[in-house]
Amino acid sequence: MSKKFLKSLVVCSVAVVFVLSVAAVVQAAPQYQPYGKLPTPKMTPYLLSLMKTGNVYDMGVVRSHDMPLWGGHPPFRVLTYKYHGEDMALKPATFTNDLVITCMHAGTHMDALNHLGELNPDGSIKIATEIPGKFTTAAKAKEWWGMNTADGSKFPPVILRGVMLDMLKYKGGEDTGGEYTVKRGYGITPEDIKGCMKAQGVEIKPDVPTAFLIRTGMINYFLKKDGAKYGGDVAGPTLDAEKYMVSIGGIVTASDTVSYEQMLVLDHPVHRWMMYNGIFMNEILNLEGLAKDKVYEGVYIALPTKMKGTTGTLIDPVFIN
Repeated sequence: MSKKFLKSLVVCSVAVVFVLSVAAVVQAAPQYQPYGKLPTPKMTPYLLSLMKTGNVYDMGVVRSHDMPLWGGHPPFRVLTYKYHGEDMALKPATFTNDLVITCMHAGTHMDALNHLGELNPDGSIKIATEIPGKFTTAAKAKEWWGMNTADGSKFPPVILRGVMLDMLKYKGGEDTGGEYTVKRGYGITPEDIKGCMKAQGVEIKPDVPTAFLIRTGMINYFLKKDGAKYGGDVAGPTLDAEKYMVSIGGIVTASDTVSYEQMLVLDHPVHRWMMYNGIFMNEILNLEGLAKDKVYEGVYIALPTKMKGTTGTLIDPVFIN
């Protein structure tokens, strides 16, 4: 056997080992990078077992120029960019196109972990990063194109066990301005969560990543485009209730209100705690269909609109039971 042949054999062997090693690394690489406590999306046999009827409930709302918005958010606008007949380059075909102006908190949405911060004693502003428990400052995160940390482009698809908590049915409500809702300003407690789940026959499963969806009935003000009554002092979970939901598997928690948490204290303690601990919040969900059909458990799916630099993502989630 010649030295030349042996040399060629060694080179080929090294090349093969290198290619196989690279292939193994590529195959082992995760498809999604960690973002808070969201698990890698996977339709597991357990989740499939929750889909007993195959009914799909759309929980997203229609976004429009006259929909209610929180006061700190910019207007939603659809502007015609070109209309039929203005550009005849494709004739005899015509076309129209539009420009949408919106923030990522218009209608049904999910907050990114960078959305809220906290003022430090030294004047800097603490904000969350993609990794729970690790922080940066607003000054370091700000770019001309948006936020460089924990932004809306980081969201993976959300596929979780879903539990709808019909707090309006469980606690009862009152006329809060033309609609029957949970009493304005009411703080939902851990005992309320436990009692509602028991009344609905939903098991507590701490080891199962879950999306808890809270119905207060407030969404009907949104559907009537009554912004004055939709916002403000809405009912929502207290910080203790939020911690309890997380302790029993809550990765995503949501409601049919514009502000999610109990709106008596404007410094948003629940928002901040969630973001600092990698827990995600969905707001403005229409849960009326689930409540009407008494559907309390199923699969929650929310697909993010991935945009670099944003403070959240628009979603149109579905619930399958």
